[in-house]
Amino acid sequence: MAQVLERRADLVLLLEDGTILHIEFQSTNDKDMAYRAGIYCVLLGYRYHCRVRQVVLYAGQAKMRMPAGVDLGETRIAYWLIDIRTLESEALMASGRPGDLALAMLANGGPDRVMEIIRRANELKGPERQRVLAQLVLLCGLRQLTGRLTMELKSMGATIDIAKNEILRDLVRDGQVSIVRGQLETKFGKLPKWVDERLGHAKLSDVERWSKKLLTAETLDDVLGKK
Repeated sequence: MAQVLERRADLVLLLEDGTILHIEFQSTNDKDMAYRAGIYCVLLGYRYHCRVRQVVLYAGQAKMRMPAGVDLGETRIAYWLIDIRTLESEALMASGRPGDLALAMLANGGPDRVMEIIRRANELKGPERQRVLAQLVLLCGLRQLTGRLTMELKSMGATIDIAKNEILRDLVRDGQVSIVRGQLETKFGKLPKWVDERLGHAKLSDVERWSKKLLTAETLDDVLGKK
C-alpha cells in the first residue's frame, strides 16, 4: 500500500552562496531526530538541487541528550546540534532583530532578564510587537516562566490582541472547543459525528456563544443548532 509522507520544516533559508540553511527547533530529546533531519535534508536537496546545511536548535528544559547525527553505513547524517542555553541572552538582545528577543528568554541568563526582554518587546510597534509578545507567551512554558511573564506583562500594561494573532487565536479556540466538548459529553453523553464536525469547524465566537447556551439547553440542538 502506498503511503503519503508529509514533512514541514521549521525554517528554511536560501543563503547568498546558493545553499539551503534548514533550522529545526526542538523542545524534547527526540531519539529519532537524526532520521527526521535526514528526511528533511533529502527532500530539500531533491526539491532545490543544492547543498543543504542543517541546524537543530534545542530549547528544552531537560539536559540535551540527542546525538548530532547517525551513521547508516554508506550514508551518514550530520548536523549542527546547539543547546540554546550555550548562547548568551545579552548577545541576542543586542542583535537588533525583534525575533531574537523571544529566543533570548530561553538562552543563558534569559530568565534573569525577563523584565528587560518584555520591556523591549513592548516598545516595538504594530504587528511586530504583537508577534514578539505572542512568541514570548508561547515559549515561556519551556522555562516554567508563565506565571512570572504574566505578572510582568500586567505590571507594564502590555497587552496582546488575540483576535489579531493567528497562533494565539487558534490556541485559545482549540482550548475552548475542548472545554465545550467535555461539557457536552457530561450533559448529553456520547456525542454524534455531526457534533464533532461542527466543533471542528467552529470559530471562537461560535464556541463562546455555545458555552453560554449550555447553561439552559435541554438538547444538543439547543446549543449548536439543528444538524
